[in-house]
Amino acid sequence: MPHLFKLHAAFPELRIVLEHATTRAAVEAIKQCGPTVACTITAHHLSLTVDDWAGQSWNFCKPVAKYPDDRQALRDVVKEGKSTFLLNITRKYSIHLFVGHPRFFLGSDSAPHPPHAKSTSTPNHACAAGVYTSPILLPLVAQLLESFGALQNLGLFVSGHGRKFYKIPIENQNVGTKTVTLTRAPAGSIIDGMYMSGTERLVPFWAGKEIKWEIVEE
Repeated sequence: MPHLFKLHAAFPELRIVLEHATTRAAVEAIKQCGPTVACTITAHHLSLTVDDWAGQSWNFCKPVAKYPDDRQALRDVVKEGKSTFLLNITRKYSIHLFVGHPRFFLGSDSAPHPPHAKSTSTPNHACAAGVYTSPILLPLVAQLLESFGALQNLGLFVSGHGRKFYKIPIENQNVGTKTVTLTRAPAGSIIDGMYMSGTERLVPFWAGKEIKWEIVEE
């Protein structure tokens, strides 16, 4: 954090992105900086805490997931709201809109390590750090956001806030404007335990768990 503050103070117009925040301290640090400093949050850090990866190599990633309070800070900033004040003839009142903090957005950090690299460590070689979320990323994010009341922010979190920070207008046809549609998955839908490509194997995050959303195939 001291390095971030030092860089931002020296170059206040430089756009800086802190990748993959895992702590409440990181969230607060970004909020203290100006509008040119943003932050990414991974799907798995919205799910995991230290107890999920300590002794469980499949959930081991870097930066490691921290404590429940840190995870809550990540969830809160994704859900964060703002008040819009309206005035009528007799009184002023506010509407609380949950849109998420505009300088926090999704960074997948998906790592396709083969099973032997994830599940094996020796005194001279640690197991690989990282989890594989690519095949289920958007349904996973939708399910996680729904679990803490932020589903309405899905589009902003995965796309809108990031595009705005990087100054990429949505109407810019040169960078594409493809729409991805999600729908409820059939009850009891389970994430595949393993993906195969020839002789290569990959185990996804949440393998064997229920997934409640799916991408509508066009």
